[in-house]
This record gives sequence, structure tokens and C-alpha cells, in this order.
Amino acid sequence: MIDSGGADPKPLILVVDDDRMSREMARSALEEQGYVVAEASDGDEALKVFEARRPRLVLLDLQMPVLDGFGACEELRRRYPEDHSPILVVTGNEDREAVDRAYEVGATDFTHKPVNWPLLVHRVRYLLRVSEAFGELRRSQASLASSQRIARLGSFEWDADSNEMRWSDETYRIFGLVPGSVDASYESFWKRVHPDDREAARDQIRESLSQSKQFSVEHRVQRLSGEPRHVRQQGEIVEDASRPGTWVHGTIQDVTEQWDAQQKINFLASYDSLTGLVNRRLFREQLERAMAAAAERGHSLALLFMDLDRFKRINDTLGHDAGDQILKVVAERLRLHVRGSDLVARGEDGNETAAVSRLGGDEFTVLLSKIARAEEAGDVARRILRVLPEPISVDGQEVAITGSVGIAVYPSDGQDVDALVRHADAAMYHAKDRGRNNCQFFSDSMNAQSLRKLTVEGRLREALERGELRLHYQPIVDLRTGAITGAEALLRWNHPELGTVSPTEFVPVSEETGLIVPIGEWVLRSACRQAKEWQDAGYLDVMMSVNVSIRQFAHHDLRDTVARALQDSGIDPSYLELELTESFMMQDDEAAATVLRDLRAMGVRVALDDFGTGFSSLSYVTRFPLDTLKMDRCFVRDIDTDPAAAGIASAVISMAHSLDARVVAEGVDTEEQANFLRAQGCDEMQGFLFSEAVPAEEFVRLLQLERDTPS
Repeated sequence: MIDSGGADPKPLILVVDDDRMSREMARSALEEQGYVVAEASDGDEALKVFEARRPRLVLLDLQMPVLDGFGACEELRRRYPEDHSPILVVTGNEDREAVDRAYEVGATDFTHKPVNWPLLVHRVRYLLRVSEAFGELRRSQASLASSQRIARLGSFEWDADSNEMRWSDETYRIFGLVPGSVDASYESFWKRVHPDDREAARDQIRESLSQSKQFSVEHRVQRLSGEPRHVRQQGEIVEDASRPGTWVHGTIQDVTEQWDAQQKINFLASYDSLTGLVNRRLFREQLERAMAAAAERGHSLALLFMDLDRFKRINDTLGHDAGDQILKVVAERLRLHVRGSDLVARGEDGNETAAVSRLGGDEFTVLLSKIARAEEAGDVARRILRVLPEPISVDGQEVAITGSVGIAVYPSDGQDVDALVRHADAAMYHAKDRGRNNCQFFSDSMNAQSLRKLTVEGRLREALERGELRLHYQPIVDLRTGAITGAEALLRWNHPELGTVSPTEFVPVSEETGLIVPIGEWVLRSACRQAKEWQDAGYLDVMMSVNVSIRQFAHHDLRDTVARALQDSGIDPSYLELELTESFMMQDDEAAATVLRDLRAMGVRVALDDFGTGFSSLSYVTRFPLDTLKMDRCFVRDIDTDPAAAGIASAVISMAHSLDARVVAEGVDTEEQANFLRAQGCDEMQGFLFSEAVPAEEFVRLLQLERDTPS
């Protein structure tokens, strides 16, 4: 028997039983409670009614002719796998095997005959409510899965205590996996993270969760095909008293397209789209940084400004497409023939970045970030001019191009970016006036520089004998307590005619001439005597730091010089710290290691100065016996505004501590910088925030003020 009818506004119940009386009793009880009832006398009829009416619940007798309840239930579940309507089976006995079999073929619940109809109606109502709730949950999950698939946003749950983990299907897909194809475990999850990012990402998440309840980190994942994808992982701790552990609900989103787009935007903002060289904006930033570094470290740099000769005529004759081809070839030749030592910086990936720029049109620059002599810039310019005229094939024609190069040297030819560029540009036009295809220095300042250098060299030879050199002392301060723990001895020169001569000017001259050896010994002996005077005055905990030049090391008697200074002054060796640069260690690493071990055996402390500005190789740092790493001011300057600088500073601090070395941050000028360094565990600082380098008597006043100030 099959009931017919249209859509029912009330829940439809399908009653399947070969006993007519049982069907009528069921109908009566259900209709009395407002349900609509359809009937079927066997399993085959039940399948047809189900297809036609799609009831909300099936009340199914197990023992029937033609197709029994077991077969009907199994067929319903097979035909309609997406339909989760409850099937309540009715059995005439309490056979446990029959009940188990019913569940196996898809039954939701069961009851026995004779049926207590009022109680059965309550059970039906309950099953319908549960079915609706599960239906809403399934729809919500399906909607979420669809949204995650569209947004490429996977989700997961993670117990941070036990590392138990659950993933959504989209998380599998982001990893390039078929959902359910691997165990959704913590180990499997992190196995998919790119090996170069794995440790940093995991540490960042753990650190974030230790400080707050949320985290956000970007890293790469690597699919089985080897294809890397960029993802953003976010999560938060969710309080759940119903289950043990610290549960984190998180998401992982594939942001590869956004990352690629941002990289393109960044590239276009900083690089020339035609040649791939640095553009004018990034060039000015690089030049500004290089000039600041040169000022801090006391060396020179050179700017080469090149303009192609008669390029406009080539453009007008052969067309702009041909001109573009020539510009690309010129750019590539500049890349290839500017040697590694002519590079300005290192990129984020640690590779060297060539200091070659295209400012626009046919104007190119080459930045030599560190030169010992101005002539080095001329050598580079002449090398470029030699390779530039090699024929270029453009649309079947051989074209030869030449260039004119102007050279300006910092600091002699300009103290700021605009002045240096302007003077290099002027020198380039001078080269064109001299017949093109040549290079010219900014001549006026070149003459002035040569004269000044000769004057400084002559006066410096007399300065030590005449007592014109002085030591100033910059306090080194404990970041945790604020107490003065040391002093760095810094050389100053005041000449009666030249006035105050900057160390960035006379120290390089002393290095070149070898005067640094006797001057360095005077500095060491004077600093040791001053430290002993402070100790005798009751200031017992002040470490004296003295810079040692590579020329002093090359003089082969550094150990004897230090021993004499200690003996003559009477200072305890543990209160003397010698500051060496990375280039010192690179000269002869075995000999350097031997000297450093001997110095430490004497009780003298050893510091690596300006860490990060030279080779900064862990293989070198770990090879030498070091007590202190001094973090260069170029990393400190932007730590409160630049996440990259902050990350580098944090890494330097962590690395130093892993080597059992103290960390002294140089150039700390603001409270924000000090607060950041303190939070990262940096040990000490020096900079204008506390004090500039001051004469010995002023330094004593600082010590006295500290002693008189209640703690």
C-alpha cells in the first residue's frame, strides 16, 4: 500500500510493517501528536514511498515478506547516502544478534514488540530533534568546508601538552594531500613545513603561546611534489573544561598568490623593471646606509656615476626597443664585471647584492661601499669602460657603446647623499667634456683631500710626542641594573692649528702609515693606568675596554705589549678587555686563535667588536675564545621600528648567550631601544642614551654620582 500526496508541512513518518493492525495503531498514535504518516507493507514498497515522499523518519519492522527490514534498511542507506533520516526498527523479540545486525545495516535506534505507543511517540520526537540538530551541524560543516576550500583556509585542533592533533580536509589539500591519506598527527603536520622554516616557525609559536593565548606566523610548506607554498598559520588557546590538555584552535591559509603578488610589488617598488637593477629609490636608501656605515666605522666609499655616450642618437636611429635591448646588455655587463669586493650589501637571504643601479634613462651608478684608496674606484671605472664597447647585436646590426664615468668619494666629496650624487654627476659631465669614454674624479675635492691627508699624516707623526692625543671614555652600562660596569677607551686628537680632528680621518691615516702601532701601545698603557687609578679610588668594578688594530696584531708582539701594560700599571688582567674586529680574525685564523688563547691565559678578556658588519660567520665566531660580542650600532638603530633589525638583534643576543658570551649593544640612543634590548636579555649597552665618550675626570663624576645615588 502506498500513500500519495503533495508536500506535507508537518514531519512525515513512514511506517513499514506487514501487519495492518500495527500500521493503523502507529498511524493513530503519530497523527494524534500532529505527525503526517505514510505506510508501506514491505521493504520494496518502503523503498518506493521513500523515493516519492522523502520522510523525516522511518518506523521499520524487521520481520516482513518480500524484502525484510534488514534488507530495506541496508538498501535505503546505500541508495541515499546523503540522507540521514533516522530509521527506528521494531523487532518482535529481544534477539541481541538481530539488534546488532540492524545497527550494522544503518538503523538509528530500535524498540521491541509489543510497542508502547505513547512512549514510542516520545522517542520519535526525540529522534527528529536529534536528526535536525545533526542536520544543522552537517550543513554548517559543509558550509565551513566549502568556505575553507574557496579561501584555501584549513583548520586544526592541537593539544599543546600532548601534541594530539586534528586537521580539516582543506588542511590536507594545502599540504598537497588527499584528505585522510595520512595520519593527522603533530609530527605529520610539521613534516610538511619547509625544513628551512620548521624550527623558527615552531619556536615562534611556542614563544607566542607562552606570552599570550594567540599566535600568528608565516612560513612555507613543501608538498610531496617538492612545490613550496607560502602559508599563514594562526591560532589561539581555547578554554575547554570538558577535556584535559591545552587546546589550540588554529587555521592555516595558503597565501602563495598574495605572497607572490607582494614580492612583485616590492620588486617594482625597488628595482628597475627593464634591467632588474636597483632603481633610484632603493639606490638612495643603499647609499644613505652605506654612508652612515662609513661614518661609523671610519672608512671611505666611492660613487661611480655613468652615462652612456650618444645613447640618444642610437635611440633615435634604431628605435626605443633597440635602445632597451642595449640597456639590458649594459646592465648585465655591469653585474658581471663589478667584482664581489665592490658590493654594497647583503640581501635578506645572505647573498651579496650588487651595488649597481639604474637611475633612469641611460644613467647607471656603481656604489663601492668600502675603499682603502680613491684609486680603487678608478680601477673599477676603467674595468667597466674596457668591457662596455664590446659589440652588441641588435636586430642584425652590431652596435658599440661607450660611457663616461664620474667618481665622487665620501667623505671628502660630500657629507650627504645629495652632495655626493651631485658631485659624481658633475665629474661625469667633466668626463664627457674630456672626450667621453673615460673616467674623472671630482677634481677640486680630490686635490683638497690629497693636501689634507698629507697635512694630517705630517701632524700625526708629531702628535704623540707633543701630547696632543687624549683618551675619552664611554660608559658601558648594565641593562638590568643601570650600573656602570665598564668603559671603552676612545682616542681623540686636538691639534693647535687643525683643531679637533675626527677619528674617522686620522685613524685610517695611522693605519696606512703604521703609526697605529706606537699610538695603539700608548692607548693601551694609558687606559690601563687610568683603570688602576679608578680602582685605587674605590671604583673596583669598572672593566676597561681597549680597541686593538689589525696592524698591532701583524706587528707580532701584541702579547708582550699587553703584558708590559699590565705589569707597569698594576691592573688585574681580568679588568682589561681587548676589542678586536672580525677582519682581525680573518687575516690568519690559526695565528689569531693562538694569540687570543694566550691573552685569555693571561686573564685578559676578549671581545669581538662591531659584530655583524664583517664576515659574521658562525664558523669563525665559534672557533675563537671570546668573552663578549659587541653588537654593531647599525643593528641597534632601527630595532624599535624595523622588525628585520629587531629579529637580527634578537638572534645575535641568543647566539652570543649560546656561546656563553656577554652581549654589549653599541649606539643605544633611545629608551625604546634600551627597553627592547633589555627584554631580549641583552647584557650591557653603551650609547648617547647614557653618555657620550667623556674625559677621565668627567667619567669619575659619573661614577661618583652613581655611588651617591641610593639604589
